[in-house]
Amino acid sequence: MLKTIKKVLITLSLTSIAIKLTLVIVIFLYPNIISANNIEANAKEIVDLTNKYRVEQGLEELKPNARLTQAAVNKAHDLLINQYFSHTSPDGRKFSQWIRDVEYKYFYVGENLAIDFDDNEKIFDAWLDSPSHKENIIKPQYQEIGIAVVEGKYKNRQTVVVVQLFGSRVLGSNETTTDTYNPISGFTNNYFPDESLWKKITSLRNLEKLNEWNNYFLIIIVGLYLASYTPVKRKNQINIKQPIINRYHAKIFKE
Repeated sequence: MLKTIKKVLITLSLTSIAIKLTLVIVIFLYPNIISANNIEANAKEIVDLTNKYRVEQGLEELKPNARLTQAAVNKAHDLLINQYFSHTSPDGRKFSQWIRDVEYKYFYVGENLAIDFDDNEKIFDAWLDSPSHKENIIKPQYQEIGIAVVEGKYKNRQTVVVVQLFGSRVLGSNETTTDTYNPISGFTNNYFPDESLWKKITSLRNLEKLNEWNNYFLIIIVGLYLASYTPVKRKNQINIKQPIINRYHAKIFKE
C-alpha cells in the first residue's frame, strides 16, 4: 500500500513540474497586450472622477469623445508594444500625433499617463499630486476627454496602462459629443474583443494564479512523499562497524 502511495506521489510531482515548466514558458511568451476586461467601467469611473473634481473647481464637465478614446487606445497599445512609458515615443512621435491620426482637429490637447495602478481613485489621486497632470485636469479650455485602460506586460511584468487625453475642438455639422466611452467605429483595434470562455480562462492573470497554485500543490506533494519515506533495509547488508568492534576485541584478547 505504501509503495503504491509513493508511486502516485512521484507521478503527481513529475506532472506538477511539467505543468510548471509549461506555464513558465507560456507566461514568458505571452503577448504584451493581453485583454480589455472591464475597460469601459474603468474608463467611465475615471471620467466621472475627473468631472466631479472639475465641477468642484467651478469648471465645466468634459464630454467623452470617441476619437479621443481611440487615440488613447492606440497610444496605450504603442506603449505596451514598444515597451516605453513617455508622452513621446522612442521614434520621436509626440502624443498629439495619435490624436491627429484619428482626425481629431483640435485647438488644445493634453495627455496624462499612469502605470502599475489597480485602483481608479489611486490613479486620479496620483495625477492630482503632480502639478503638470493636475493642470490638464483643471484646464478650462478643455471640452472633451478620452480614456484607455489596457492590461498588458511591461518589462516582463503584468500591469495596467492608463492613457487620459483631453481636447478642445470646433464641432462639425456631422459630429457631436456623446456619452459613449467606446472608440470610433472602424478603428476599434480589438479594444473590446469578444473573448471566448477559453481565452478568459487562459488570460495571463489566470495563468499566473494557476502557476502559483501549482507551486503550493508541488510543495504539498513533496512534503507528503518525504513524510512517507522510509529507508529500505537490504538483505545481507554488511554492518561496517561490526568488523571494527571484532578487531578491537581480538586485540584485547590477544594482549
